[in-house]
Amino acid sequence: MILKKSRGPRVNQEIRESEIQLIDHKGENRGVVKTDEAIKLAKDNQLDLVEVGATATPPVCKIMDFSKYLYEQKKKSRKGKNKTKEQKEFRFSPVIDKGDIEHRVRRAKEYLDKGHPVKLVMQKKGRQPMDLAKEVFAEILTNFSDYSSIEAEPKREGNRISITLKANG
Repeated sequence: MILKKSRGPRVNQEIRESEIQLIDHKGENRGVVKTDEAIKLAKDNQLDLVEVGATATPPVCKIMDFSKYLYEQKKKSRKGKNKTKEQKEFRFSPVIDKGDIEHRVRRAKEYLDKGHPVKLVMQKKGRQPMDLAKEVFAEILTNFSDYSSIEAEPKREGNRISITLKANG
């Protein structure tokens, strides 16, 4: 047995019922009509007969342009999708040069101004002291006083310290 893939509402000859509840292309209810008559009426108007209420008895069908209907449905589904803003991560080390800090801070602020969340990460390597890493990270954070933090305090995970920022408003 081969199962047909469902591709939405049934159209024209796919409608198997002998009688249907018809709504014409102007949106007026025509009552219960034979399916063949409804298909003929749709073809006369150069439109399609589309089953919009399959669970009703008799099924509700509407005369409309099916390709336009599919386009509207796709448009609605795209509009419903939430646009997630990509998070950008900027990494620093305790022995980073001032010029590198300034460059990364400037780039991070550009992303924040565009509305993207930014994650700042201080990565300690080897025997570098954690106190130095905390000190440098605190200094870097002073550049972001006009932005709000998603976390209250920087998180420490092993040899990393991180904080996520977002633009105010």
